[in-house]
Amino acid sequence: MRKSVLVIGLLLLVVSLSVYSAGSKESEKRYELSIASLEPIGAPTTVSVEYMAKLVEERSNGRLKIIPNPAGVLGTGLQIMEGVSIGTIDMISMVLEWYAPFVNDINVYVMGFTFRDDDHFRKFLASPLFKGMEQQVLDTIGVRMLASNWIGLPRVLVSKKPVKTPADIANIKMRVPEIETYLKVWKGLGTSPTRVAWAEVYLALKTGTVDAAEGPLDQMYATKFYEAAPYITLTNHLQQAFTIAINDDVYASLPNDLQKILADASVEAGEYFQKLIRDEFEVNRSKMVAEGAVISEVDTVPFQKLLEPVIKESEETGFWSKGLYQKVQDIK
Repeated sequence: MRKSVLVIGLLLLVVSLSVYSAGSKESEKRYELSIASLEPIGAPTTVSVEYMAKLVEERSNGRLKIIPNPAGVLGTGLQIMEGVSIGTIDMISMVLEWYAPFVNDINVYVMGFTFRDDDHFRKFLASPLFKGMEQQVLDTIGVRMLASNWIGLPRVLVSKKPVKTPADIANIKMRVPEIETYLKVWKGLGTSPTRVAWAEVYLALKTGTVDAAEGPLDQMYATKFYEAAPYITLTNHLQQAFTIAINDDVYASLPNDLQKILADASVEAGEYFQKLIRDEFEVNRSKMVAEGAVISEVDTVPFQKLLEPVIKESEETGFWSKGLYQKVQDIK
């Protein structure tokens, strides 16, 4: 009897040691994830991704490392989105509009002048409407948004000639990305849209392939677009938010503690990003003007009126869910 008890005790000890050993190996396992983005080295988003990567590495004691791949080195916007969906890219730092080709309802966010102001936009991001869109992204392409609080400055127009009215952009060659809503918006505003990858916009402006482009106000200095097209018009046609997102299978493969570290760092870096761009813009605005940029405001009402038929047609043809545009407008 004593011999049987001893054998059982030894077996339990072996099992216990095996479990402890497996747990120890799991806690010592190291992970390395790639994160892709389109913005150049030195842009506020790139700096903030680097900040996030530093937080993650420090808080995980080196168990989780994030490798930034900025400036479109892993592909165009669509290629990067497809890559994170199938898992060839682990993570992305991308503006919300790049989800629109995969989830129709996000087209309402990309439509020009959808939001009254920054406050309206922030309330939209905190609303059940947007939470439902995040779930659609997860269900449709298997990509989990970890943070959408990387709220930048609005998108503006940069052009070779001054713009004061819609007549000033009639039939100009206007750069747009591979996103259908952009095509609708800028066609509706009377331009002749031309698709050009973000990394190639500066050269396209310089060589005359396009006459104008648009982009986040906070990235105008980093991209140097104003060197090729000096007129920056504050159309504020699209409120801007970057997201940090991850392939859901990759996320599920991480231990729970690393999932939390990564999610928390993504949100914290979003707060860092917001402060960084607003502080930097105050300095960079003066630099751009000193280097020849002309920054001006414009009455946006005539531009907005041109898009009313586009909004109506978009909803009637199912470009987003029926009634969604009005639900966004009803957010107070």
